[in-house]
Amino acid sequence: MSRLYTIGSAARAVLPAGGALPAVEARRWTAGDAEPLPGAIALRRAAGPAAADFEPAPAASALRRAPGPAAAAPAPGPALAPGSPTRLVDSFGRRLTYLRVSVTDRCNLRCTYCLPEGAAHPFGDRDFLSADEIEALVGALVRLGIERLRLTGGEPLVRKDILEIARRLKALPGVRNLALSTNGTELERMAPALRAAGVDRVNVSLDTLDPETFREITRRGDLGAVWRGVEAALAAGFDPVKLNAVLLSRHNLADVDRLAALTLEMPLAVRFIEMMPTASNQHLQPDEYLSCDEARRRIEERFGALEPADSGPRTGPAKAFRIPGARGQVGFISPLSHTFCADCNRLRLTARGELRLCLFADRTYPLRPLLAEPDAARRDQALEAEILRLLAEKPAEHMLLQGNYGNLVSFMQIGG
Repeated sequence: MSRLYTIGSAARAVLPAGGALPAVEARRWTAGDAEPLPGAIALRRAAGPAAADFEPAPAASALRRAPGPAAAAPAPGPALAPGSPTRLVDSFGRRLTYLRVSVTDRCNLRCTYCLPEGAAHPFGDRDFLSADEIEALVGALVRLGIERLRLTGGEPLVRKDILEIARRLKALPGVRNLALSTNGTELERMAPALRAAGVDRVNVSLDTLDPETFREITRRGDLGAVWRGVEAALAAGFDPVKLNAVLLSRHNLADVDRLAALTLEMPLAVRFIEMMPTASNQHLQPDEYLSCDEARRRIEERFGALEPADSGPRTGPAKAFRIPGARGQVGFISPLSHTFCADCNRLRLTARGELRLCLFADRTYPLRPLLAEPDAARRDQALEAEILRLLAEKPAEHMLLQGNYGNLVSFMQIGG
């Protein structure tokens, strides 16, 4: 005996009676008469070994500072050609080629693990970088060797000039890939325009496939609108489309295998992320923390052993796998149970023009004042020199396991 549950208009899931979902899932989440994809997603309970432990990354604390001071880095110069070695090498020898650019710390959702309850705009005024300022600061980092960019928030799609920002950044010589992280609420409307503006990939936050749980986590969200955004992203040709699910033991443990099931017939990459503590969510950790090991174990109990996914060179923290025969992938991002600081390749730029060397660092470094220099050549030289100087401050690892989350109040400040 099977039960049919409709997921938007793009996928259907048939679950064995023993794997029942809440009755609310039987409702349709989208209006209209769009035809679902042919076929059903059969969730099979397969016999197999329990999830094998991840191979932990080398302990970041074992990193040794490279000989010589960071100030010995090459002086600022002409822009690097695509594929050239980066000049952004920190004092531990890590090559930094990836920049996350926060364009706002505002969001139209209020996720429990992200924003303090009752907080309206807790992070200050709206004096965010202009499109010109973003282009100038990111341009300096690209000339030094950044190749991959990601637009984040808050929610980046609440900025009215986000398409202009995307066009400008994608046009910078040396940028090989432009991605965007979004909560998906505006994606149905904006997906085609974002693709035309040069965005290559999108990540959509989607912690649950239950409408009521979704509203509880986001405090206001409409799951149907987000799912239509996922469908619009697929239709617009983004490759890949990734779904990011923060693991919450009291809220979405039952959703782990349901989210993984989406990859069986859809070309999605579903990534499970351990909840990281900040000043605003540390009280949730005792009851809500769920490790990627447990998520993987649930998936393999249902579908059998996961296969490593060959997705090219690993450029981020996710370890990618595939359910045998699936079109898409599942991935695990485990900053607490299996740290990946030793492989860090990223920097972050805040919406107010500060360089953040580590997500959980205890300080940021203002670059915006350097934009006051009226001579463009001098401005660019000063920016590049300052960025190279600051690399010596990038720490070997975060200190989350020691109870230190730096000065990060909320992920809305920098987009995770």
